[in-house]
Amino acid sequence: MKQLFKIFSIFLIALSSKAQSPVIDLHTTKKEIENAYYKDMDNFYGQFVGTWVYSDNVKTIRYRFAKKERFYRQSVQNYYVDYLIGEMQYIENGVEKINSLNRVNLNFDTIFKYSMSSIGKTGYNWAPVCTECPPDVQRLIMSYDEPNNDDFGLDATFVMRRVVENGVEKLKVQYKPVSAASGANKYDIYQPSTTTDFTIPYGDYTLVREN
Repeated sequence: MKQLFKIFSIFLIALSSKAQSPVIDLHTTKKEIENAYYKDMDNFYGQFVGTWVYSDNVKTIRYRFAKKERFYRQSVQNYYVDYLIGEMQYIENGVEKINSLNRVNLNFDTIFKYSMSSIGKTGYNWAPVCTECPPDVQRLIMSYDEPNNDDFGLDATFVMRRVVENGVEKLKVQYKPVSAASGANKYDIYQPSTTTDFTIPYGDYTLVREN
């Protein structure tokens, strides 16, 4: 009898734990349930994972993306969530000005320590319009920062979609300014910032998969 009671107790604990930590589709539900796991159910983020490069006569831009699964997020509600995070490299006229690519392998305690992190699929009215996109295309909006930026107000939007053209995997990116530098330091708003704008030039880019 004691053994049966023990088994039954374990079963109830398992059910309770499951009820308190439901697994929910990240892309269809608002994050409002305490301790829930908002999962990238259809692996939408997976198509972006890897390193992508754009190059012309002046500049080379690399973005590297990695998926962080079950990341613990503390907010009004505390929950677990899948993120896509990203870092970059920028070379201009042979001079490397940014290289944070290896930071994708680090495990930070907050998602905002990465230069880029996923916000969600397009559907926000402030996202850049894609005039060449099919009506049902799903793009991903990323928050955007650069490792050397210390300005509180400087902000940009970064929206991307993956395409395959003639058998070549490509990343179509719209990278646009949102707000100018404020002059206030984001680490101490009572101190002046040194950054006046992002280093990587704004624009629409087509990158190819490097690895």
